[in-house]
Amino acid sequence: MSSDVVMERSVIHSGKVFIKENEENTRAYLIQAGKVRSFKMIHDNKVVIEEYHPGTIIGELGLLSDELATESYEAMVDTTVAIITRQDYDKKIQKADKLIRTVFQHIAAKLEKHSREQQEYAIAASRIDESAYQLVQTLIKDMDDDNKRKYELAMMPHANALIKAIKKVKKSTS
Repeated sequence: MSSDVVMERSVIHSGKVFIKENEENTRAYLIQAGKVRSFKMIHDNKVVIEEYHPGTIIGELGLLSDELATESYEAMVDTTVAIITRQDYDKKIQKADKLIRTVFQHIAAKLEKHSREQQEYAIAASRIDESAYQLVQTLIKDMDDDNKRKYELAMMPHANALIKAIKKVKKSTS
């Protein structure tokens, strides 16, 4: 008899929110076909965090902790997923060597930190005027990837304030 876990497959229809921010989530989803986006609601505005394509696993932090979901996920088109339950994950991880479990705990902590940073970036970017965003993108276009994000985060608020001030002056002189 095989010890492999057979994952349930499901189709999530376009527009369906299947992981909700601030709710319990004890499942992860392997996207097999379709497209999913994560988002946060900020003052009744949907701020998109990221889009996901086939081959991506989402909601995996729900397998690792009892924390509530920090963002929502919705299918952008009809999407086929394989579902990984916490129970199935726990069965597999308990069979793993203690060192492997420790490595997974460290990976999970780093993943959670990265997820929070990604959410903060998306929220900050949603408050930026499009002209400021384009200005900063032009200024950093030739930088290497390691420096782009750092400079983008440092310059964006200042460029945004500059663009808003220019628009205010234009409006007052019109």
